[in-house]
Amino acid sequence: MSGTAPVVEAAPVPSPRALRRRLTRARRAHANRTWLQVAEDAYVAIFSLLMLGVVVGAALAQVHHELLGCPTEGCGVVREELPVVVAVGTIGAVLHALASIGPVVSSGASAQWVLASPVARGGLLRRPYAAALGVAVAACVAFPGVAMSGTTASPTVVVAVLVGAVGAGLLATALATAAQPHPGARRAVGIVGDVLLTGAVVLAAAVASGISWELAGGATHAVAIAGVLVGVGLVAVVLATPRIGRLTRADVEPGGALVAGLTGAAYGLDLSLVGEVLTARRFRLLGARRSWRGLGRGFGAVVVREAMRLARSPRRLLGLAAGAVVAQVGAAIGLGSLAVLLAALVGYAATRWTTASLRIVWRSPGLRRALGVDDLALLVGLALPGGAVAAVWAVVVTLLLPGGSVVEAVVLTLAIWSGIVRSAASAPPRFDGPLVTSPMGALPPGAVGAVVRGPDAAVLGSLALALGASTGWAVGLAVVVAAWSLWRAINAVGDTRSYTERLQEATAEKQQQRRG
Repeated sequence: MSGTAPVVEAAPVPSPRALRRRLTRARRAHANRTWLQVAEDAYVAIFSLLMLGVVVGAALAQVHHELLGCPTEGCGVVREELPVVVAVGTIGAVLHALASIGPVVSSGASAQWVLASPVARGGLLRRPYAAALGVAVAACVAFPGVAMSGTTASPTVVVAVLVGAVGAGLLATALATAAQPHPGARRAVGIVGDVLLTGAVVLAAAVASGISWELAGGATHAVAIAGVLVGVGLVAVVLATPRIGRLTRADVEPGGALVAGLTGAAYGLDLSLVGEVLTARRFRLLGARRSWRGLGRGFGAVVVREAMRLARSPRRLLGLAAGAVVAQVGAAIGLGSLAVLLAALVGYAATRWTTASLRIVWRSPGLRRALGVDDLALLVGLALPGGAVAAVWAVVVTLLLPGGSVVEAVVLTLAIWSGIVRSAASAPPRFDGPLVTSPMGALPPGAVGAVVRGPDAAVLGSLALALGASTGWAVGLAVVVAAWSLWRAINAVGDTRSYTERLQEATAEKQQQRRG
């Protein structure tokens, strides 16, 4: 007998389909939910989507009726030119989102275990690629389709635009997929998206100013262009599909982590956390930035450092410009006094990012104590640069709105500042106590109310001006709302104990009252 060891044959490498079947069987074997529970959740989801569709459909029908029945020249320009603006902006937003996320993504567990197997990686990533295609096409079709609901275009033109939107979605996803493993190309795709978004803002400003244009060609040319765009998109998708297998785990895992973070923030109804996740992702991709030395001490140092932080985000100027254009468009279609409320809400949404530091510091008792500044001074110091941005934005919007005045600029500034301070410095939801049952599942107490904290102050601060009250009442109400927002922000950090400690103290007080 020879002393050589027997040769063991290697196990055959399974196909991607076989591996997915094995994973599916393993998940089902360890599932802790019955088919009846899954069917009940599916029923609730379908019913909720149908109800949401009915509400959205009724709102769109009302907007369609109002736009078609509006006799003013501004309504006519917005009705006919707005779909072009929405289409350009949607394509730019889709390109920017695809370049930021992936578009092909994978979760951390899948990237570390499934993608590390010897199975062909392209077969495992085709489903995320198909999901990205579906989301991009749906977005490119939905928003221009809604914008075209108020136009007087012929059915042929409407169909041609929607078909062309499908081609644009396919082409955008294919380009982003081809550029995903190359940082320079990926950055170029994001820049193209920013350029399109900037173009959409410029076109919207032209529409709000009453400038109209007419595209050359008729329905026949529109159908031909849409067909060519769909053909190019399909070819690009086919050419980009083989590149999926070349993606590494480093290419797909960060996008999966970003999607998971955004999903968690959205589930918690915390829109500020969504912005913080995106900001953290942006600076993580940058790697390192040049540090700036602060000035002063105490309150002055807080104000200077916060102003430096705002200066590091020049891309936010596009959001501020878009908000001003939205308020201008609202005034152009004849909203009247409601244009003030629209400007307050849009201004709040456009400037909310300026108080991100206030939100972080106000929810970190240890960090707040380490700064060595009084709570009121720290609150004002962190909110003052955001108030300056809100004031500049309010002045610009007042100049764009017809009949704008100094009083309107002051009221808008105070209303917007009250909203962003109330939203950033409000008490966070408590996750250490009992949950509240809702149609969306179990939520911590105060999670739903956190969504309206901020917009409510912006609306209340500008309500008197929107109702046509005198100057004294309008400014007085705005000042009262601003003072109330500051008072609520200070009280929000008055008790930083856990829910259990506060519950024990409340129980002890009740027992003492009963004995007394």
